[in-house]
Amino acid sequence: MTDPDCDDLWLAALWVQRARAGGEYDAPEQVADGQCVTPADIAAEARREFRSMKIPTPEATLQGNPPMVVNVHYPAYTSAAPRDREVELLTVPVVIRAEPTEFAWDFDDPFSAGGGTLVTTDPGRAWRSGDPLPDDSWAGHTYSRLGTPGTDAGTAEDEHGNAYRTGVGVSLTTTWQGRFRVQGASTWTDIPGTISTTSTTPAATVTEARTRLVCDDLADTSTC
Repeated sequence: MTDPDCDDLWLAALWVQRARAGGEYDAPEQVADGQCVTPADIAAEARREFRSMKIPTPEATLQGNPPMVVNVHYPAYTSAAPRDREVELLTVPVVIRAEPTEFAWDFDDPFSAGGGTLVTTDPGRAWRSGDPLPDDSWAGHTYSRLGTPGTDAGTAEDEHGNAYRTGVGVSLTTTWQGRFRVQGASTWTDIPGTISTTSTTPAATVTEARTRLVCDDLADTSTC
C-alpha cells in the first residue's frame, strides 16, 4: 500500500512478523494502515507527556545569615530556568518545555501583617555587595513579630529577655506552564493546564535586635 496523502505528518503502516516455535518467522503481515498525524494528534500526546514530566525542584533561598532579625527585609529567590525534554510522539521528534510562570512563597509567619505569603511572577534575586539595601520592592519577607513567648509554639525568651522563634521554614510552590514544538520548527504551542513543584528551606530562627545603653569609657571620661 502507498503512504497516505497527508497535508501534515504521517504515521507509517504497522507490520509484524511472528516467530514460529522452530525459530523461523512467518511472512510480514500488515496489521494497521498508514495514517495522517495532525497537529491536534501531537498536541494531545504532548499534553500527556507534559503531565508526566519530572521537573527537578528548583532551590528556594531566603537570603540572610542566621539567626534572622525582625524588621529586616530578607530577599527570596529561586531559579527561573525552563526545563526541556526531547521525546518522540507518534514517531515525530518533539521538544516539551516547562516554564515557571508563578512563584507562591509561604514564609511561615502567622504573626506579621499579610500572613507571611507572597505570590509573584518574579523569581527574585540575591542581594550582592554594592546593591542598595533590600526593601519591600524586592521579592522577600520582613518578619515584624515573633508571637508570644510561652504561648505561641516555637516562641520563647532567652536568659536576657530576648524573644526568639525557632523552626521557621519557608516553602515555595512553583507553577509550570507547558509548551511544545516539533524539532526543527521555530513555533511553540501552549499546552493546556499546569503542573507544580514545592521547595523548602532548612528551618531557621528569628529573633529580636534589642537596643541597650552601654558605658563608653574608652577615653576614661564617661561615668556609668
